[in-house]
Amino acid sequence: MILEGNARGYGAELARHLMNLRDNDHVSLHLLDGFVAEDLAGALEEAEAISQATQCRKYLFSLSLNPPPEASLSEAQFEAVIAQAERDLGLVGQPKAIVFHEKTGRRHAHVVWSRIDASRMKAINLPHFKRKLMAISRAQYREHSWDMPPGFTDAAKRDPNRFTNAEAGQAKRAKRDPAQLKAMFRACWDGSDTQSAFAAALADQGYVLARGDRRGFVAVDQAGKVWSLSRWCWVKSRALKAKITEPEHLPDVEAARHLAKGLTPSPALNHARQDEAYRAKLADLITAQRDARAQLLETQRRREAERLRQAPGGFRIAFLKVTGRYRAFVAQRAKETAQAQSRAAQERQALIDRHLRERRAFEREHARAYAKANRDSDQRFEPQQDAETLSAARIARQPDLVLAELSKTKASFTRIDVLRELSRWINDPAALSKAANVALASPEAVQLSSDQRARYTTRDYQAAETMLHGAAERLASSSAIKVAPQHIADALTAQNRQMKRSFGGKLSEEQTRAIKAVLGKERLAQVVGLAGAGKSTLLATAADAWRRHGVTVHGAALAGKAADGLHASSGIPSRTLAALELSWENGHAPIKPGDVLVIDEAGMIGTRQMARVTVKMEEIGAKLVLVGDPDQLQPIEAGTPFRDLVARHGAAQLSEVRRQKADWQRGATQALAKGETSQAVETYRCNGAVSAHQTQDAAIEALAERYAMDALADPSRRPRLALAHKRLDVHKLNQSIRAAIRPEEQTGDDVMLQTETGKRAFGSEDRIVFTRNDTELGVKNGMLGSVQQASDGKMTVTLDGDDQQRVTFDPRTYRHFDHGYAVTIHKSQGVTVDQAYVLGSRSMDKHLAYVALTRHREDVQLYTSAEDRPTWTQHRTVTPARTRARDGPSMG
Repeated sequence: MILEGNARGYGAELARHLMNLRDNDHVSLHLLDGFVAEDLAGALEEAEAISQATQCRKYLFSLSLNPPPEASLSEAQFEAVIAQAERDLGLVGQPKAIVFHEKTGRRHAHVVWSRIDASRMKAINLPHFKRKLMAISRAQYREHSWDMPPGFTDAAKRDPNRFTNAEAGQAKRAKRDPAQLKAMFRACWDGSDTQSAFAAALADQGYVLARGDRRGFVAVDQAGKVWSLSRWCWVKSRALKAKITEPEHLPDVEAARHLAKGLTPSPALNHARQDEAYRAKLADLITAQRDARAQLLETQRRREAERLRQAPGGFRIAFLKVTGRYRAFVAQRAKETAQAQSRAAQERQALIDRHLRERRAFEREHARAYAKANRDSDQRFEPQQDAETLSAARIARQPDLVLAELSKTKASFTRIDVLRELSRWINDPAALSKAANVALASPEAVQLSSDQRARYTTRDYQAAETMLHGAAERLASSSAIKVAPQHIADALTAQNRQMKRSFGGKLSEEQTRAIKAVLGKERLAQVVGLAGAGKSTLLATAADAWRRHGVTVHGAALAGKAADGLHASSGIPSRTLAALELSWENGHAPIKPGDVLVIDEAGMIGTRQMARVTVKMEEIGAKLVLVGDPDQLQPIEAGTPFRDLVARHGAAQLSEVRRQKADWQRGATQALAKGETSQAVETYRCNGAVSAHQTQDAAIEALAERYAMDALADPSRRPRLALAHKRLDVHKLNQSIRAAIRPEEQTGDDVMLQTETGKRAFGSEDRIVFTRNDTELGVKNGMLGSVQQASDGKMTVTLDGDDQQRVTFDPRTYRHFDHGYAVTIHKSQGVTVDQAYVLGSRSMDKHLAYVALTRHREDVQLYTSAEDRPTWTQHRTVTPARTRARDGPSMG
C-alpha cells in the first residue's frame, strides 16, 4: 500500500475534490470524527475557522492510501492502517474524516486530519512524516505478501521496466526492445485478476499462456520463443500460482507453439462508435452499481429499525432489573448489535468487492476492444497537458486574474468571454456572475464600447498596442541608408540570370517593384505576399542588394523551422524571435545601427511581441522589414499587428501565384487569399479534388488509401504530406497511412519507441517529424525527414532538403518526434510539397483552409465528412467574415 501525505490549506477546495462524483465511480464519506458538521465541506470549514486563531495556514494533513491493483482490503483493514499512521504522526485525538474512492476497479482511501490542537491552539508539527509513511507502506507490503515496488527497497530499482543482461539478450535475439517487452507483460499482468483474463491479455499481444518445461508458467510467441512470466512480469512464483488457479487447463510449450501460429490480428472497429458505446455502457454499469448500493443501505436501515422496534419496553426493562437479569440482557443486546453491525459491514464489503470485479472486467473488455481498433494498440495519442497556472482558490480571491489570461490570446473580449473563462473554476451561477462583475470592475479592464455586446481590453494590452503604433509611425517617417541604384540593378540582374539558368524564367514586374520598395530609404518596409507568390525570391534579391551596399542583414521568425527556411531560401542568417529577444535581455547587441532586420511570417506574431521588437529597432537605429500574409495562420497571442500595420502604413504586394502549376489552381489560391473559401473549394470539387464521406473515420481511411496508392506508384518519391487541424486527427492519419504503406509483413524490424505523446513503432524509410527545437541535434520543431536506421538506442534520419543532412540521436533521451506522414496545418506553413492531402474538420477556419490548400505544387485532395464538416464546404453565399476577438486593434 502506497501512502502519500501532505500538509495543506484550502479546505473547501479539498472537500470538493474528495466528494467529486464526476471523476470517480463511487465516493463514500466513511467517517467524520471530532467535528460538529455532518458533511465533509462543513467539517473542513470548522477546521479552517479554528485555524484562524493561529498563524498556521496549512491547517490540514491529507493522506491517501493506495493498495496494489489486485488487492482487496476491508474497511477495517484500511482503518487499522489509518490508526497506525495517526499514532506515528502524532495526530491521535485530532478531528479526522475518511473518504473512500472507487475508480476503474480500484479502491483507495483519503484521510484528512485537522493539525490544530484545540487545547493549545497550535499546529501539530509533523517531522519526518514522509519517512514514517514509507515505513508503514513497507510494513503493509510485507504483512500482505504483496510484491513490494522496487523503489521501496532500493532507489535504483524504481523503474519497473529495468532488465538484466540475460533478458536484454533474449529480447535482442527476438528483435524486440526489452524495456517495451517488460512494460507489455507487466500491463497484461496488472490489467487482469484471473487466469482467463491474463490469458486473453497475452493473446491480444500475440502470446499463448502455457505450462513451462522448467520455468513454471511461460508465454509462447508466434515465433515459438518461450518467455518466463515470473521474470518478464516481475512477479514471484507464488503470485503466479495465486492467479493461475487451473494450471491443468493450460497447454504445454509444444502445444502452445501450434496455438500461437494461429493467432491473427483482430478486425478493426470504428473508434468513435467504440468510445461512444464504452461511455454508454460504463454509465449504465455505474448507475446500476449505485442503485444496488442504495438499495442495500435502505434494506439495512429497515432491518435495523425493525430490530430496534422489537427491543423490550420500560416494563420489561424494569422486570429485568428487579429479577437481576438486566446485566445479562444488556450484554446480549450489545452482542446482537455487534453482530448486526458486522453483518452489515460484511454485506457492504461483499457488494463492493463484486462491483470492483465487475469494473475491472469491464475495463479489460474495453481495453481489448480498443486494442482491436488500432493496428498497434500500443501506439496511442497521449498529449502532454499544460500546467494550470491558476486555481479555484486564487480565482475566488481575485476574479480579475482571468483578464490577464484572456488578454494573452484576445485583443478584446466580452462579458460572455469572461464568464466562459471563469466557469473553468466556478460552477455556481450566482458566484460566477458576481465574479464576472468584480473582474470587469477592475482597474485593469478597459471598456471599448457601451452597446449591448460591450467589448473590453486590458490596460496592459492597450499600452502594448500604443507602444507598437507609436514606434512604427516613427520608423515609417524616418530614413535609413538608401541602397545605391547600381547595387539594386546588379542584384536584379544576378537574380534574373540565375532564374534563367534554373528554369528559363525571370523576375516579374510585380516582384521588381516590391524589391525596390523594400530597398527604399524608409526604416519600416512591409511586404504582403500570397501563398506561393515568390516572397523567398524577393528576399534573396533584396539581401544581395543590401550586401553589395555594405549593409548587414539579419533574419528572424516566430518558429525555428521558419527561421531556417528564411536562411535557406534567401541566404539571410536567421534566428527565432525568442532567441533574438533573449540576446537583448542578456546584454548582447547582434543588430547594430544601420543594420536591417527581416521578419518572415510576420502575420503569426502577436501584438506584444511585435511591439517589443519594433521599439527595439527604433532604439537601435536599424531598419525593420516585415514579410508575410495576414490572411494565413493567425497569431496565437493576442492581436493582429501585421494586418494593422499594413492598413496604416501600406505594403508592397505580391499577388501573382507561382507555386501551383495549373491555372485553375492558381485561381483557387487567389480566391482563398480573398477569403472566398467556399468558391475555392467548389473549384476543387468541380475538378474532382474533393472527397465527401459520412464519417470522419471513413474520410481518414480514404485519405490514407489515396496517399498510399500515390506513394507506392511513385518511384521518384516526390514530396507529399497529409494535413489536419486537430492533433488527434493527425495521429489517426499517421497510423492509417503507415498501416497502408507498410503492410504487416514489412514491419518485422520495427522497434517501439517512447515519444512525448506515446509509443510509436519506427522502421527504415518511415517518415518522421521533429516536435521540439534542439540546437545540439540541429533540428527544429516541424522539421521532416526519413528514417534510415531505427533501434532502441539509435535513430538515424535524413532531413528533407537539398543538402540531405543526416542527424543521429538516442531516442531514449530525445523523445520529441512522431510519425511524419501527416502534420498539423500550423506545422505546414512555409512547406511546399508536390502532393498534399487535407482532412477537413469543423474547427478549420478560412485561414487554416488557406494554408492547407496552398501547400502543393501539383495536386491537392480535400477529404470531408458529414459528422465533422467545415462550414466553408457547404454551399452558401460568401460574406466578409467578422473580425475575431483575437484580431486587433482594440483601439478605435
